[in-house]
Amino acid sequence: MEDLKMTEEIALRLLCQDIKDKKDFLKPENKWILHSIYVGIAAKRISEHLGIDSEYATSLGYIHDIGRRINHNNHPIEGYKYLKDLGYKKEAKICLTHSFIENDINITAGGGPKDPISYNYIYTFLRSTFSDIYDNIIQLCDLFCLETGFTTIEKRLLDISNRKGIYDNSYNHFQETLKLKKKIENLMNSSLYELFPEIKKEDLDLEEENAKILTHILKK
Repeated sequence: MEDLKMTEEIALRLLCQDIKDKKDFLKPENKWILHSIYVGIAAKRISEHLGIDSEYATSLGYIHDIGRRINHNNHPIEGYKYLKDLGYKKEAKICLTHSFIENDINITAGGGPKDPISYNYIYTFLRSTFSDIYDNIIQLCDLFCLETGFTTIEKRLLDISNRKGIYDNSYNHFQETLKLKKKIENLMNSSLYELFPEIKKEDLDLEEENAKILTHILKK
């Protein structure tokens, strides 16, 4: 099958294909859809600031979690296969890379893949590809976008820790996330949060305190 080129419109249509009216967005099982919309919006702003392909970045943000429609727990692999089968081989990559900072299977939230077959599948894929700027943008956006909007990385990671638990790699993941944020900020020559005035002042005011809390609970 010939590789197809995805647009923002196509990506948004794929993401929202099961949404019939606005009330569907509020269903608990659809929180990931709202989260993905915010990731797409965030990716657009960052990529525009960097002067790179913003439509491509936005599309990746919309579809990075698309596999959750098929299998929530195994969404990276299911999303990759789903998009690849549709003909979007290039874009399908983001389903496998978005959860793993710099495409390192050990730098992820929630302890990483539990099933050996899934672990080996993802590990092999990540070792066969490099982490480009679009991977980095989605990896970062995934970690400050909630289903309710934008927040700080520290608040988002506290939320993830509360939901998914704390693992041996959790502290390292936090530190590598901050390094990724700094990497993107250096490329933009500006603070990440300057692009997102919607972030609540209280979240920004608690950034340092939440960082201390995270460090304390993750290093136990």
